[in-house]
Amino acid sequence: MRLYLNERPRTFIITSNSYALIIRHPFPKYKDKGFKKRISAHNKNKTNSNSNKVVVEFIEKEYLDLTACRDITPRRSKLSGFLGLLNVKGGIYLGFITNEELVASPTINEKIYRITGAEFYCLNNDEFDYLIGDNDDNGQDRERSGSEYPAGSVRKLLSSGAFFYSHEFDVTSNIQERGVSSGFNNPEFKLIADSHYFKRFQWNGFMMSELMEFRNRLSQFEQRQIDSNGFFIIIARGYAKSVNTTIGEEEALMTLISKQACAKEGPLFGDWGCDGNGYVSNYVETEIIIYTERFCLSYIVISGNVPIYWETESTFTKKSIITAKNGKRIIFPRSFEASQHAFTRHFDDLASQFGDVHILNTLSEDPKSHKGILSSAYIDQIQYFNKSRSEDLYDNDEFNYKLLYTHVPITTSRMKKIGYSGQNPYDIISLLSNSIINFGALFYDQSEGTFIGKQLGVFRVNSFDSLSKANFLSKVICQEVIELAFRDMGISLDRDVYSKHAQLWSESEEYISKLTVNFISNSDKLQASSARSTTSSMKSHITKKYLSSVVDTKPKETAILKLLGRLQDQINLSLHNPIHDYVSRELNRYTQEYTSYLDISIFSSTFNVNGSIYDGDIEGWLFPKKYPMGQSYDLVLIGLQEIVELNPGQMMNVDFRNKSLWERKILKCLSDKNPENCRYIVMWSGQLGGLALLLYVKEDKLKHISNVECSFKKTGLGGVAANKGGVSVSFKFADNTFCFVSSHLAAGLSNVEERHQNYKTLAKGIQFSKNRRIKDHDAVIWLGDFNYRIGLPNEQVRPLIHQKAFYKLFEFDQLNKQMANGATFPFFDEMEIQFPPTYKFDNGTKEYDTGEKQRIPAWTDRILYQSRKNIIKPLVYYCDEELIFSDHRPVFAMFSATVKLINQSVKEMLSNELYENYKKKYGGINNILTSNVTYLFEDDEESGNLPAPSSDKSKWWLEGGKAAKVIIPELHVLPTDGDYLVFNPKCPQNPFEETNEPEFVSKSQLLRMLRDK
Repeated sequence: MRLYLNERPRTFIITSNSYALIIRHPFPKYKDKGFKKRISAHNKNKTNSNSNKVVVEFIEKEYLDLTACRDITPRRSKLSGFLGLLNVKGGIYLGFITNEELVASPTINEKIYRITGAEFYCLNNDEFDYLIGDNDDNGQDRERSGSEYPAGSVRKLLSSGAFFYSHEFDVTSNIQERGVSSGFNNPEFKLIADSHYFKRFQWNGFMMSELMEFRNRLSQFEQRQIDSNGFFIIIARGYAKSVNTTIGEEEALMTLISKQACAKEGPLFGDWGCDGNGYVSNYVETEIIIYTERFCLSYIVISGNVPIYWETESTFTKKSIITAKNGKRIIFPRSFEASQHAFTRHFDDLASQFGDVHILNTLSEDPKSHKGILSSAYIDQIQYFNKSRSEDLYDNDEFNYKLLYTHVPITTSRMKKIGYSGQNPYDIISLLSNSIINFGALFYDQSEGTFIGKQLGVFRVNSFDSLSKANFLSKVICQEVIELAFRDMGISLDRDVYSKHAQLWSESEEYISKLTVNFISNSDKLQASSARSTTSSMKSHITKKYLSSVVDTKPKETAILKLLGRLQDQINLSLHNPIHDYVSRELNRYTQEYTSYLDISIFSSTFNVNGSIYDGDIEGWLFPKKYPMGQSYDLVLIGLQEIVELNPGQMMNVDFRNKSLWERKILKCLSDKNPENCRYIVMWSGQLGGLALLLYVKEDKLKHISNVECSFKKTGLGGVAANKGGVSVSFKFADNTFCFVSSHLAAGLSNVEERHQNYKTLAKGIQFSKNRRIKDHDAVIWLGDFNYRIGLPNEQVRPLIHQKAFYKLFEFDQLNKQMANGATFPFFDEMEIQFPPTYKFDNGTKEYDTGEKQRIPAWTDRILYQSRKNIIKPLVYYCDEELIFSDHRPVFAMFSATVKLINQSVKEMLSNELYENYKKKYGGINNILTSNVTYLFEDDEESGNLPAPSSDKSKWWLEGGKAAKVIIPELHVLPTDGDYLVFNPKCPQNPFEETNEPEFVSKSQLLRMLRDK
């Protein structure tokens, strides 16, 4: 990456090998008063209002002429990435990473760098241009100008070693969110930071916010170029490190990443509670990752202060103050109800990302201590929350999750005695073991290309300062997860794994603690009198041996506030990209020129195999002779239920042998049917307990598939067991998004409400990157053993089946009634059922249940669908009555889908033509670089600016902003005979419709017209 400066007019150009990002300000200031800027009198009056406007363009480098520009890339360092635009004290500064150090490698394709050098360049003023040049040559000048250079303190802060980034992935994310790149064969940079949850870890969010909007308006190809070339870098603050170890005789990378959040309003660290959005002080997300050639394991733990409104040792008087026995005071500045609102937002946010939440509280229970008082208030909030949810006072449709609570009695002395490298304390683990098993962990088998498990819940740990105790307890949880996961796989861990794991957590605590204390010690203005007590209490938990990698021991509070955009005079920038705006606007008018449509065929089927592996022929199931149109499907979706018997003691079900056997058997049948015409690929397969989902794609359609993601959700035993739940896969086919879901809902004739709750849990709990849910796709096929029954006795059901009076049975079908009421599966459709109930048969026969229970036959196995603009068209819905080894029958459905194809070459050719048109009218990019661009901010239609807003006195649609009230002279003329004019009712309502009728008639004429009528 290189940086160029065009001095008059002032423009910065950031270039990679093939692309360039051009940034300029329309009204820069120059020290040289002799330079006369060509600005019209009209625009001179508008200079102040346009001070925060910036012109940005992203183009191919070959279009640029850089002969008149000065290369200002530092000679003794490098530009590793662009950090964004910092607006402070009237100046707009471009931030860059100039030095870095490799600290971690979570996977073989991903690297994390710690920032050790940063630089800023002023966009709208040349006053500080004497600082431009080699960093070492201008070191003394930089120190001398530190107090007057507004971006100097931020440059020093970013160079302190506390921030890290990656070129390969968004460091605000975790592996479960972004996916295992090697497994998905998609190593490209994937932006996550515009997702609601992960924004809290983006420390340059203020600098990047408008640039991200600019990026999102570009084409997908241009977005990939921006990301891969480091034009926009996302940074996080905290600790990241990888170490080498050995697991099961395989070399492994063990990585720990701890990210501090910066979203909270007010103090980010110290003895404080939450803000109105539920963001808390000292919030940290920590992820442990173990990566080998065979598998990838990831687990996440959250820590942070108690998420209610509270403070300590404040001088405010008109508040609810409780004084503890040691003299420290806990202050609750807002009402219980206000705290409950913030508390709910905090945990709703966590649950939307991770699922169920288990709170671990390490605060003292002594009612006379300040920690005990805070703990008691916290418990009250938890109890009220759970009671309200159970009484349905909250909208369970929006957030359906469990909030568990455990008090963990651990003292500082005991924690030190146990140490980081010792055995896990059994009394603590016994309190957490159920949730550890139920939550599972992300475990990806790279040899099979499938997820063995995903993390379906998260521990939320708090202590008073959320550092030492919270960090130790997080380490204990992660160590137990690692032990259980590898024990289930039959792999014993060496002592080196435990010692390296303990080393990472110990270093992380020291690192995060030092960053936190250094900030608090310089925050007297922000945190008032509580800062001194907080600093001393936190320092007591930190060893004297600090990590030497944190260079800056006292980062200024104002530097962090500047970086986060929280100073009073900091405002967001307004970016204008004239060429892209014009081309994008015109491309939308010519959509048909580069868009075509492709019809694809989809075969979907659900089958409860009752724990069996079938050795016979399955061609009649996948290629039913009754419907020969499906000889070559483009997509094949198979949902299987009860493929294994579950062991409830397992943390994750790693026995996917049955899934693999079914996967290969189905693949062989698909490929053998038409070996010369098509070949199928297992695009994705996943398993949760006894539930599996298999997706096959015809090889010639593989080029259209991208962005494959998966999601799992348990619903069994109230959401803690994998015997029931859902498995889903999301992907893009060409320009349309698809979601396929396979689920197994609660059994039992009378459990209609439980099945309804299962549906809501899956609809809200199954989510993909950027919090996308099932409903956020263009097309959805949801199939499975839904277990809905027929509400009639056996004596009525079986004769109607014999008569094939399925329509009469369907009237009493529980799912039919639920869908008709708009309760379960709203907006989904189902084709007409013209086949007999598929449950329950005696195994190996065509006879319905003859056992002791005499279960009522039912349509438990269903296939539903929905799509935007009706891109899915239903064709066939039936069952295979000949495949009789299970107590269910496979149900299948065939669809056609119309997907949109974008011809990128035609679109690019059209874009070039539009660019040439723009060039003829305004000049090319080099004209914009070398001339005044004030015309871009003129109030004319073609510049894209909007007129002044309307008011009660004037309207923008009236020429020149004329008065809003209009007088029609004809209606105010009073003839001498007393008659007057009125609107003619015969005139058409459409004012543009041609007519011979006069616009106005006299009152007497109107009366005659009414009489004639």
